[in-house]
Amino acid sequence: MKYIKLFFFIFLLFILIAGCNIQKEKEAVPVPIESSEPEPTEEAETTPIPAKAPEPVLLGSAKTEILDWADTRLHNIKLSIQKINGYTLAPGAEFSFNRIVGERTAERGYQKATVLIKEEKVQDYGGGVCQVSSTLFQAARKANLSVTERHSHQKDVGYAHQGDDAAVDYGNKDMRFVNNREKSVKILMSVGNGVVTAEIYEIPYN
Repeated sequence: MKYIKLFFFIFLLFILIAGCNIQKEKEAVPVPIESSEPEPTEEAETTPIPAKAPEPVLLGSAKTEILDWADTRLHNIKLSIQKINGYTLAPGAEFSFNRIVGERTAERGYQKATVLIKEEKVQDYGGGVCQVSSTLFQAARKANLSVTERHSHQKDVGYAHQGDDAAVDYGNKDMRFVNNREKSVKILMSVGNGVVTAEIYEIPYN
């Protein structure tokens, strides 16, 4: 009986020691650390970066100085520029100043200002628009577009020398040019800081 109790005591002691060792092994098992960043996928690695859209190319530009600051003349210049600014010309198409700007009448919002008729300065509706057509003509020429109609004033107008000007008179004299390029062109015009500005850009897509 004495040996049985001793054996039973040794057996319990062995189980107790073995249990402690198992618990220590469990506590020593490292826990894997999960990353919050997703692993790169094959699709993400091979997705191409979209190419930047091509920018319009400036073909030609021109500026003419405003010498007559009469309010009516500036009004006519701004009104005609509003008709032209942002106009897009397709390949092979022709730009007509009179067609785009329209007739210069009081009903269309134009006012009387100084115009040059047969070397004489008179007051007429739309005075000032010839500076707009002249500036645009210079830009079209620098852009190497095909000018199909252009008329000189009978005397120097100040803002442009003869040969650099383009007189317009609705129903009589026009300023026209053709887009002889393979892509469309866009016309940008503005008035400010004492000058009229014309820019012609080639659009890289049709």
